[in-house]
Amino acid sequence: MEHAILLQELESLAEQLTVEVRHEPLAGPRGGLCRLGGRDLILVDRNLSLAERVELMANALSRLPLDDVFVRPVVRQWLEERMCKM
Repeated sequence: MEHAILLQELESLAEQLTVEVRHEPLAGPRGGLCRLGGRDLILVDRNLSLAERVELMANALSRLPLDDVFVRPVVRQWLEERMCKM
């Protein structure tokens, strides 16, 4: 699956999970999953390459419970692969 499409799928999944995604220039860490005001948030350094953004989003989303949302099989497999690496 193309990186641009995969990134859209991951952002759509985040929206289903009510996880805000912010693409911002970050000094230091590349971004990741965090909690802000009791809500989940994924920060993504907008200076990352498309492939790096996809990897960061996948790693962040793989930490969340996905049992109650529909995830396209190819995306679910991609996320499960990330979970196995942790």
